[in-house]
Amino acid sequence: MKKSIILSIIACCAAFTSCNMDEMPSTSIPTDESILTVKDCQAFSNMLHAEWRGYVQNAYSMDALVQSGLLTATADYGNTYGYFYRWAFEITDGAFSGCWADNYYIIANANHLIKGGQNILANDTELSENDKAYINHYVGQAYFSRAYAYFELALHYCKNYDPASAGSDYGIPLVTEYAPSSDYSKYPGRSSLKETFDFIVKDLEQASNLVGIQGEAQSAYITLDVVEALKARVYLEMEDYQNAAAAAQGLINSKRYTLISDGDAYKKMWLNDVGTEAIWQFAMSKTETGSNALGSSFMGIVDKLPRPSYLPVKSVLNLYDKENDIRYDAYFTTGLIDRQVGDDIEVTYCSKWPGNPELYEGKSNNVNKLKAFRISEMYLIAAEAYAMLNQEDKASEMLNELKKIRIKGWTETVYNGAALMQEIQDERVRELFAEGNRLFDMKRWKIGMKRSSSDAQRDDYLPALGTDIEKEATDNRWVWPIPKDEMDSNPQLKGQQNPGY
Repeated sequence: MKKSIILSIIACCAAFTSCNMDEMPSTSIPTDESILTVKDCQAFSNMLHAEWRGYVQNAYSMDALVQSGLLTATADYGNTYGYFYRWAFEITDGAFSGCWADNYYIIANANHLIKGGQNILANDTELSENDKAYINHYVGQAYFSRAYAYFELALHYCKNYDPASAGSDYGIPLVTEYAPSSDYSKYPGRSSLKETFDFIVKDLEQASNLVGIQGEAQSAYITLDVVEALKARVYLEMEDYQNAAAAAQGLINSKRYTLISDGDAYKKMWLNDVGTEAIWQFAMSKTETGSNALGSSFMGIVDKLPRPSYLPVKSVLNLYDKENDIRYDAYFTTGLIDRQVGDDIEVTYCSKWPGNPELYEGKSNNVNKLKAFRISEMYLIAAEAYAMLNQEDKASEMLNELKKIRIKGWTETVYNGAALMQEIQDERVRELFAEGNRLFDMKRWKIGMKRSSSDAQRDDYLPALGTDIEKEATDNRWVWPIPKDEMDSNPQLKGQQNPGY
């Protein structure tokens, strides 16, 4: 019976793939009457997926990426993300309030779906077993969404997780029920970082119990495998290396997601969004695309030639075996770009998001179907977790399994000690370049940032300010400030701003 119910849900989700994921209830603000049926639960689940599609790899990802030092701005960048490039942002920057508000909007809708779905299950005595399974599935997706949003908030607005101090370090204000109020005295203050992560883990366990669909490559929807992938990230951040390795290794061992070794097929994964590696890849169409800021920042809307705002630094490009690593040709193009003043020049720019032809007409909009989780990341999480557990042989095995697929003619190498950790860090750059996680990796590793004009591809194509910069791992700006408007409106946050702001 259980198997038939799950198969029914899978069929239902397959039918949803082409549906309007931006479809919302009659009002964008949930009310007590907005979740009364299975269809209402479905509508809210679709809305959560649409919100994630708009959030992942958007402008906030680019803000964090330009902070990390892997890019230099071009002379034509027009100060796009310039405050983050120069590490000169202020508490009033719109990125902080936008990222904060987007995640709490997701949390509010997740809270409403959880409560609404639970109320239906508790009060509707005529529900069929299939309907109960559907509702549990949608509620499970809401638990996942709430966990993911709190994790994103913790990454941006909290210091890195240290088990020794997490009980006293600031976490995130936790909201578990949709109950909008103008009574500021009811607003929550910041929890501890331990409380925040404990809450995230608890929500992910609830999602594991309820989602009910195992997962498959290129799933457009939240599945059990998507839940496991987030668990792997969360546990790695918590320094719970045993559970991080177990979650990542479980997905690898499932064989549901396989690494691509053919260079043409790998490029096709990024151009046409087809392949066997994506654990969660968002549904998109010409009318529903999300907001992939990364492609437009690295290529611009190409007329005759690209006009990138940012270029990868030489030290990044030099990490790759340019002849044999299939990632190099998939991620980068060497050619002429359009310079506003002066002759066109030849550089190597990031072409990782060239624009899927199915998602535009005419010239490319640089939009591809976003891949929130990929199986290759699980190899890297497992490698780091094993390294921290002093299981260096297993860590080397994970690295070699990934490298032999990505690099033609790769010779197995044994890594130990500091060289092992350095290789893990370098391999995360090679595999995940510009996907938005570098800033948080550096926080976790407690390493500083140094960017120099000598590392730029063209020292005659740089902005006047900001390229030469060095920041210690202890700099307060690795942690974003709680937005000023939130500090002003919530009296419970008085005295709880992040240090240095």
